[in-house]
Amino acid sequence: MGARGNGGDGTVRSDVETLLSRTLARYERVLANVADGIYGLDADGRVEFVNPAAVRITGRAAEEQLGHDQHAVIHDRRPDGSPYPKQECPVWHALRTGRPVTADEEVFWRKDGTPVPVELIAVPTVEDGVVTGVVVSFRDLTDRQAARRQAAELRRVTARAAEQRALSDRLQQALLTPPPEPDHLQVAVRYRPAAHGAQVGGDWYDAFLQPDGATMLVIGDVVGHDSNAAAAMGQLRGLLRALAYDNDEPPSATLARVERAALGLAVSTMATVVLARIERHPDVPVVGTRVLRWSNAGHLAPVLLAPDGSTTLLETRPDLMLGVDPDARRADHTLEVPDDSTLLLVTDGLAERRDSDLDSGLAALQEALRDLGRTPLEELCDTLLARMLPEPGADDVAIVAVRAHPEDRPRPPEAGPNRLPPGMS
Repeated sequence: MGARGNGGDGTVRSDVETLLSRTLARYERVLANVADGIYGLDADGRVEFVNPAAVRITGRAAEEQLGHDQHAVIHDRRPDGSPYPKQECPVWHALRTGRPVTADEEVFWRKDGTPVPVELIAVPTVEDGVVTGVVVSFRDLTDRQAARRQAAELRRVTARAAEQRALSDRLQQALLTPPPEPDHLQVAVRYRPAAHGAQVGGDWYDAFLQPDGATMLVIGDVVGHDSNAAAAMGQLRGLLRALAYDNDEPPSATLARVERAALGLAVSTMATVVLARIERHPDVPVVGTRVLRWSNAGHLAPVLLAPDGSTTLLETRPDLMLGVDPDARRADHTLEVPDDSTLLLVTDGLAERRDSDLDSGLAALQEALRDLGRTPLEELCDTLLARMLPEPGADDVAIVAVRAHPEDRPRPPEAGPNRLPPGMS
């Protein structure tokens, strides 16, 4: 009986030892694989155990730390390098009070002398009411703080970009003035900014009357997407308007003069531009057709829309954009504009897409116009934008649309009243 009892006690003892062994092995695996650093310190703050994560984070081998005062080894200086008294250390405070302590902005020092920002929790071990040590768990905050700095920088850059965008938008809106409405020639314009958060573009349009009654049309796009591009756009627009106002020279000559003036005035920018002039045939009765004269400096070709919905892309041999070569040769082109037809000048934001080429975009533009040949002009512009850009795009868009109404009949009501500059009739 006694032998069986001793055998039973041995079996129980063996089972307990096996359980303890498995439990210790499990704890060792946890300590070995956890990402946080973990220290076990005795009542005097000396290192009793250190896990691999703490070795990796501090760059100090376990044998360099075991048996040593943890504070003196890795925690004796503040972030600015000044001495950090042990009595002020949160780990020492946990040892002295027997209460857990957390700290969010501590610094441990690596073996190579570089600081490691950490957050830690120190939990005392208490036996029979006596503090016998403390377990310190800490986390390396280097990546988190870097992420915070990046987020703060992103917020700063975003706020600055928003300020620049708002300033540029105000500049553009101030410059994109309503067009004139000469008798029997209706002009409609549209400007749609890029999607919120996108960079501002340098798109612009202009329409004005010359003293002889001819209508000047401009569409352009300055290279760049920032407040500098918007400012350059304003300067270039002003130059072009001033130089084109009071002379009847060909549009190509005006563009050449604008480019030379921009160079001389240090308006250093590149831009695509179409400058067009709509005038009556000289010595032809009022019922005669109008003539379109234009020069294209690297911009999208104008589109002529007939009342039946057919379109003609006014493609010509491309000239250089402005700002490349002030001595570049520029060409003029001429076309008769029939009554009830519509001329459209657009910027590339209407036709270009990242997922398709420009030819496809222009084909889509012509298709979108197919049933709009007799649509009132203002409605045409809105419908075209809705079809081509159901959502705001990544680039600004400008449109100038001109409808030639017959001159032997009253101006249509949908064209609205004439709107002419003071002194012109």
